[in-house]
Amino acid sequence: MELLERCGLPRSMPPVLVVGVLAALTSIVLAVLHLSAPGPVADKPIVVEPAAVGAPGTTVVTSKRAQVLSITMVTRNRWAAGWSDCTSGPTCKYAAVVDRDGSRATAPEWPVPYVTLRSGTEAIAIAPPPEGTLEGGATMMYRLTYDGPLLTKLRYRLPTTTFGKNEVLSDQIVPGRIVVVDPEDSTVRMLEGRGTRSPVCDGTGRCWMLTGIGRTDIVWTDDGGQTWGSRSLDTHNQLGRLAVSPDGKTLLTTQVAVTATGQAVAKMEISTDRGANWKTVQNPPPSLDVPPLALDDGTALMLGGAVGARPRLYRIQDGSAKLLDANPGDLADLEGDEKLMYGFEVPRRRTTEVVLSTDGGNTWSKFAPR
Repeated sequence: MELLERCGLPRSMPPVLVVGVLAALTSIVLAVLHLSAPGPVADKPIVVEPAAVGAPGTTVVTSKRAQVLSITMVTRNRWAAGWSDCTSGPTCKYAAVVDRDGSRATAPEWPVPYVTLRSGTEAIAIAPPPEGTLEGGATMMYRLTYDGPLLTKLRYRLPTTTFGKNEVLSDQIVPGRIVVVDPEDSTVRMLEGRGTRSPVCDGTGRCWMLTGIGRTDIVWTDDGGQTWGSRSLDTHNQLGRLAVSPDGKTLLTTQVAVTATGQAVAKMEISTDRGANWKTVQNPPPSLDVPPLALDDGTALMLGGAVGARPRLYRIQDGSAKLLDANPGDLADLEGDEKLMYGFEVPRRRTTEVVLSTDGGNTWSKFAPR
């Protein structure tokens, strides 16, 4: 009865009504406790011992037939490199090396090539599912923290049409699909948005992609896939290419024609105002060996030349492609920006080195990322 009086209820209240009032008070208390309780705790990353995944990757990287397959550089001392060893039998072995400020670690052996990606200010290595589908097998992430190397299993999430600011997009993990990797939550999922290949996000947060079957269209989004813009690149095939500068202002598109001798450059256009205006590039090389590299200063670099000939370095400036004296070598890739551009050599011969330039492509040097 004292409790009733404290709640402002008279002692003479009927028993049934008293029970109802107490039940209501109990519900209110429980609701308050529920609202004040902390939210659900996110699943912790599934840490995996490298020995439980495969043999030490150092045997792949240091073998006599080891070869660099991929490289992603954030700075000169922060990078991730994928390696292969096809010495024994028809089955190759793969591994990856990650460098963080001079400290290096090697990921365990894996049956398919590692994918190297940039995540913020660090480089990471992704071990794709051997079955080629996220639902069918394990996907691993290897990174090097200040506490040492960390191997985690990426949890599969259902596909979405949008993605977050700090998530990483790649079309190399699952063939023909764009995959979203969340390094912080250690999750991976398919992206069901407008774009289907070649994702790249610039410094403003805009993400560009290519799409189209039998044609090439450029699509872009400023809000993680909620809304999209689009522009036709090539109505003849889906071989078109797009290069975007880090600041998102310089865009370079390439239309590719299929000839009897291979692929040739049909048309090249450049924009220095984020695609508002375009200018046709004069005198482009007949063939384009690797995608061009767009730069913040309104220019671009590309490796090209005659079909079947050794590629040479060109600078696209003032609406024209000009041959440079610098010779980085037979590169199979060209990435980076004005401060650091890099690539690895074509696999005509075994290569263990990466070529890089820190002066805008004027001079080049090599190093072995292992």
